[in-house]
Parts: sequence; structure tokens; C-alpha cells
Amino acid sequence: MKKIMKYLLAALVAVAALDAAQAQYRFGGAMMDHDGMMSNDMFTLSQVNFGFGTARSMSMAGAFTSLGADVASMGINPAGLGMYRSNDISLSPMMGFQSADNSAMDWGDNKQSRFAVSNFGAALNIYESSRSRLMSVTLGLGYNRVADLNYRYGFSSESGSSVAPYRSIADAFSLMMGQSGLFPEGNDYLPVDYRDAYYWGGILAYNGELLDVGEDEYGKFYTTADRIGANAGVGHTTQMQSRGSIGEYDISLGMNFDSKLYVGFTLGIQSVNWKRQMYYGEDYLYDSAPVYADGTALARPAQWMDYNQAIEVRGSGVNFKAGIVYRPIESLRLGFAIHTPTYYSLERSYQAYMGTNFMPDGEFSPELEDYGENTWDFTSPTRLMVGASYAFGRFAVVAVDYERDWYNGMRVKNIPAGFDIFKEQYRKEFQDNYKGSNTLRIGAELKPLPIVALRAGYGVAEGALREDKSLYYNAPQTYKTTCYSAGVGIALGATTIDLAYQHIFNQQSEYMLFYAMDDMGIFDTASPMYRTDLRRNYFTLSIGYKF
Repeated sequence: MKKIMKYLLAALVAVAALDAAQAQYRFGGAMMDHDGMMSNDMFTLSQVNFGFGTARSMSMAGAFTSLGADVASMGINPAGLGMYRSNDISLSPMMGFQSADNSAMDWGDNKQSRFAVSNFGAALNIYESSRSRLMSVTLGLGYNRVADLNYRYGFSSESGSSVAPYRSIADAFSLMMGQSGLFPEGNDYLPVDYRDAYYWGGILAYNGELLDVGEDEYGKFYTTADRIGANAGVGHTTQMQSRGSIGEYDISLGMNFDSKLYVGFTLGIQSVNWKRQMYYGEDYLYDSAPVYADGTALARPAQWMDYNQAIEVRGSGVNFKAGIVYRPIESLRLGFAIHTPTYYSLERSYQAYMGTNFMPDGEFSPELEDYGENTWDFTSPTRLMVGASYAFGRFAVVAVDYERDWYNGMRVKNIPAGFDIFKEQYRKEFQDNYKGSNTLRIGAELKPLPIVALRAGYGVAEGALREDKSLYYNAPQTYKTTCYSAGVGIALGATTIDLAYQHIFNQQSEYMLFYAMDDMGIFDTASPMYRTDLRRNYFTLSIGYKF
């Protein structure tokens, strides 16, 4: 009877394999789709939110579109440089502390700290006159940290046993490999140096014996039935670590006309350095001896799997900024700035590794290198900034900024040869998934004493996702960022010392680690949904000297 049941089960598996061959599956999740840069990667690199700068600008949440006389103006509104009437040099070291809030149980280290330089620069008064409408010209040279890409988080969860799906990434790889048409020949081994890195995870899973190949009258098919028992629960363990930043070197010019109109321009050259290590492990948890769906014992059941991926992105970008500040009356300043899209040219490398209890030492893939002419080129959104500030004599100033970023306007300009997504498809993804976002910044400065300044700020950025955030399950994507800041400054003659604290809270969409979706939009297999929000605390010290 058991033999008959086993043959019937084999027939059902064959029919399912035929259905799988006929269906066209889409695959994704935070642990998949890393053979190239996805639209969500470009979205992440395009977000600057509240950026960084001097301690004074950070303590006021970056509300500096209409304020000036600060080296941070080079990266916000270069017209603010025109307010200088002397030379200024400034250095701003920074300490950042990151932590993560996970919806699943924390695993490993969920905190990370980094030392960095937030800003340094010089504002040089190269022209001054009282005989013409052009009263002064200031040259600015500096560096500004644009984005912090450092974070680390880890969590673990468990899926209960079920016949289908097992909620294992091996099931997604089984469908992927069956759809690929790649099958081993002769020596029962798939070369992992196959040119299309999209299939490397599935090839590693097959070589690690998580997948088997069967054959019937309909042809060959992949299956996990001989490795993962029907009574297996799955333990999921994840660790994500990201390191890097985007920094910008600025060359700026600010001009002062009649101390009423200020005009400025900046050429920004950006440097991108982003490294990610992604670990995903599965433990196959059996409540009794591992069995098939009919109760027949498995001869060689899977016990565990470790899957590691490493991605490095390096490159540069260039943009242009222009702005004006107008002072209709002595106390009121109105500012406007536009930042052109940053044109990025990025080189990328990728490597994967998988080990199983069948192959404890595991296997590495070769390193995919998109170098030289095969770079990833894309443009970030256009940024429009308007602001107003009002000064209450020398006692206090309040500033409000509004910013609009058009994320649906991102464009891919070059794709490495052999990648199977075209520029037009990226453009459609940007237009379908993203839209213009809104950022509000409010900052205030109070001077209880002529040499002491107390500062505070608040900001919020949201609205970049076009659809409901529940639909962005392919990877965690930031849908809202909130900023709280405060600081103090002391002027000691020509020397200024400023200290700032800034708290940044990134709220991200829920996401899956992996999934396989059929052409009807139904998940054949998928991980549970997770949510990870990031909190960052920055302490910045600025030392400036005017001469």
C-alpha cells in the first residue's frame, strides 16, 4: 500500500512540475534579485533627506534655504555664501549611532556606530566693493556628507510545517531553476560560473543537494521533496549589514547684490561607497522523523542551510545647484534653490556562497564585476527647495523650508551588457512605483547672550511611494523619515564652537526575504513578512575660524 501511495505522490509531483513549467513565475525578496542594481537600490542611493553639514545647520534640521553665512550653504543653497563679508574655515567631525527595531525576534547585533566627517570647508571672500551693486563675491570649497549608508540588523523567526509551500527559499530556487531550463549533464553538477548570476543561488542550492532533479514523460524538473520533509518547520535567520556613505565635494560661488539679492552656484562631485553583507540561514525543524507527505521516511533529510551574499558599489556622481536669497526687508529672507539630477556612474561587484549539512564547507560563486564600460549609470531626482526665515533683531531667528523631490523622474542611462532588464523597464518601474515627495524642515535659533546660541529643529520627509506601502514587499523601502535636532553654539571672538544632536527615524515598508509568485499574482512560496525601522543618532562638533 505504501508503494502505491508513493507512486501516486510521484504522479502528483510530476503534474505539479508540468503546471510549474507552464506557469511563469516572478521571484524576489530581500535575499534575491542581487545579480544587478534594482530600482529600489537606485531609490536608496537617491535619498538625501536631511543630509549633514555643520553643527549649526544640523541642529536646525537643515532649514537653511534662506539662511546663509555658513559653509553648509554650498550643499543647500549656494546663494547663502554671498552673505559672507569675511573668510571662514570650518571642520565638523561626527559620531553616528544606529539601532534597528525589528518586527521579529532580534538576532545578533542590531546596533552600529561610526566616526565620520560630516563637513569641512572654506568660504573665501575674493571680491568686495562699495562702489557697485555687486558688493562681494565669495568662493566656497568644501566637502559635505550627503547620505549615511551604515546600518546593521538581524532577526529570527519560524514557519510552521505544511505540505505546500514549505516556506523555504529552496522551494523558490526549485521553481526558478525549473523555469530556467538549466539541468546538469553527466557528472550531476552545475557549474556555478554560469554567465547569468541571476541563477547562482539556485545553482548553489542544487550543488549543495537541497534540490534534486527528477524526470518523467514530461521532461526534467527540480524538486525539494527528497530533501525537506513534509513535516518540517523552517527557522529563518537573517543578518543584514551595510557600510558606506555618499559624500560630495563642492565648488561654489556666492554673490551679494546691494545686500538684498544673493545669487549662488555649486558644482557638486559625489563619491559613492556602499558595501553590503547579507546572511540568510534556514534550519529545518522536524517534530518527528522527517517524512514524505504519505508518511514514508526521508533517507537523507536537509538539516540546515547558510546563504551569504556580498555586494559592493563604488563610483561617482556630478550635479549642479543654483539658488537665490532675497531680502525684501531687513528681517525677512526668502530663498529658492534647485538641484539638478545627480548623474551617477557606478561600478558593482557581487558574490554568493552557500553551505548545507550535505556540503558543510559550502561553495563560492565567482565574482561578478560590472566594471569599465559595463557600469551602472542613472540619474537621481531633481530637487526644488524654497524657504523663508525671519529674524527678531539679533535675539532670535526662525526658518521654514519646503522641498520637493521627483523620484518618478529617475532614469537609467546605462546597463551592463548581458543584463536582462532594459532601460525602458526601469523607467516604467520608477513611474509606477514612485512619485514626488515632500520634505518640511523647521529650525529656530535663540541667543540669550551675544556669545551663546541655542538651536532646535524638526523635519519630516514622506510621500515618495506611489502605491500603498504594503505593496513594496520586495525589499525594505523608506516611506517616512522624521528628524528631531538640537544644539548649542559659542562664539569666542573669531572662533566658533558648535555642538549638534540629531535623531533620524526611518520607517520602512514590510518585506519578504524571498518569494515565488505565479502569473496570477499568487505566492507559490514565500517567507513571512517582516518590518525593520532604523533609528540614527548623530553628535556633531563644528569648529570654525573667521579671518
